[in-house]
Amino acid sequence: MLDASAFDAIQLSSSALFALRAFHAVVQPWHYLLRAVHILSTAAFFGGIVLLDLRLIGVRSAAGLKAFSADITPYLYITFGMAVASGVLLFLYDPALVASRTYFVPKIILIILGLVNAALYHRIAHEHALTAQAGTPLSAKLAGALSIAFWIGVMAFSAMNVEGVPKPSLVAKHTTVIEESRGRL
Repeated sequence: MLDASAFDAIQLSSSALFALRAFHAVVQPWHYLLRAVHILSTAAFFGGIVLLDLRLIGVRSAAGLKAFSADITPYLYITFGMAVASGVLLFLYDPALVASRTYFVPKIILIILGLVNAALYHRIAHEHALTAQAGTPLSAKLAGALSIAFWIGVMAFSAMNVEGVPKPSLVAKHTTVIEESRGRL
């Protein structure tokens, strides 16, 4: 397991996150349904993107990339959209707690890297890969390998984030803010 202190420099500000806490009461009755949607859509996206990336790398190259890509891309857009929407709502449910988790920011960084990789692939190599007559081009294989690495990292940080207990100093700071806000009421 990674040393949690390695990510101290990229933690989000807890005071700004407490302002978003009002959303908590609105979402609370739907929290577990929202969490289930997030987990299922993330799993569905991960399965689809790994299949596409394996095809880009050259696994099952007998399947035409153009047809396979056309079939799976709408599915990926829908599942990714559902995962992002439900993830944002889960973040707003308890932003101070979620953002104080050790592996939250590295997970977001890997999501961004996965999206940048996909955008670069579509901009630079996608058309060439679709029209290639002899095998998969190296640029597509590289994009597929990077994508698999980024999305496995996202899933790993997500799993570790569940257990990634907030830093004791952040918990003490949150407790102080909560006690001060209760005293003002």
